[in-house]
Amino acid sequence: MRGMCFNWKVIAGLAVLGVGIWLWVPDLAAAALPLLLVAACPLSMLLMMRSMQDGQCSSQPATATHPTLATSTRSEQLAALQAQHQAIRRRIAELETEEPPVKALPRPQSAEVSSPARTHG
Repeated sequence: MRGMCFNWKVIAGLAVLGVGIWLWVPDLAAAALPLLLVAACPLSMLLMMRSMQDGQCSSQPATATHPTLATSTRSEQLAALQAQHQAIRRRIAELETEEPPVKALPRPQSAEVSSPARTHG
């Protein structure tokens, strides 16, 4: 199902719990199954929030996204950033000098042309 995310540890734990209930108290298994199914979502969410706080689910560090910046010296990084800055300046200047496209105004239809106002008198 799209949009649902269950933690496999929670599913495995609830499955073990369900099998344990079925083995030791078989009469209670039918009543416990819906509760175990309903508990899967909130328990998965709690476990995922806890793992995010611990940093286990965090994304890659910023240095990994820019391998050239991570392995270069500070002066090389500065030069690369200045080159990017210059390229952005050039692009902005190009966009500012371009003339905007001329939009043709719609021609009035014959029904839209208003006749002189009549005076009632």
